[in-house]
Amino acid sequence: MRTHKSIYIERPVADVFWYVADMSRHGEWRSELLATDIVGEISEGVGAHIRQRIAYQGRTLEANLEITEFVPGQRICFWAHGGMHAHGCFDFTAKGTGTRFDASATMELKGVLGMMERYIEQAIDRVADADFERLKTVLERGA
Repeated sequence: MRTHKSIYIERPVADVFWYVADMSRHGEWRSELLATDIVGEISEGVGAHIRQRIAYQGRTLEANLEITEFVPGQRICFWAHGGMHAHGCFDFTAKGTGTRFDASATMELKGVLGMMERYIEQAIDRVADADFERLKTVLERGA
């Protein structure tokens, strides 16, 4: 399953990039995120490992992320494993005085989850739409 979301944020690329790159701040804009812990000595950049607890439909899931690509001001990619396997990227593009922020992910859904792909995709879209609006609001207010 593939997902993609995009939003324009009226802040410079550097501001948006470094805010999103700080995984400890994701709880400020991601509604389903309960906790984020940096695992190991690398806190950002390629090789950083992050453990996240996520609330999803009354359940708590754990996801382990590894940063696989980190290009300041441009791109952050990660591999996630835990409840499901996924590869995703955050891309940052200057547009006028602001930033176009794109998030994309490819998820591997097996078994029962594979049969529920359409439902899962709709649920992810709803949450992502609200989270992206929250991110935009937080950053445009000056976080």
